[in-house]
Amino acid sequence: QGIPCAAPSYFIYMNVWQLGLGKSAKITRVSAGGGAAARLYSLGFVCGSTVTVLGYSLLKSSVLLGCGAVRLAVRKSLALKIEVEA
Repeated sequence: QGIPCAAPSYFIYMNVWQLGLGKSAKITRVSAGGGAAARLYSLGFVCGSTVTVLGYSLLKSSVLLGCGAVRLAVRKSLALKIEVEA
């Protein structure tokens, strides 16, 4: 249900979980709801921001993301709801 950015249709869309280690991309949509969406918004994970994958947990159950000066570890379920353009 998130709010998508206006972007050309020729971009390839994927979620943050699909980005490789050390890769960066621009956020196009955050489909999370409730408190998770509010937390992401307050930390700067908003449409148009650049997010970088900094690392994965040992069993790949979570991912460490960087967005500006913020570092945030999120579970796979939330990472799948953050769409980016590659």
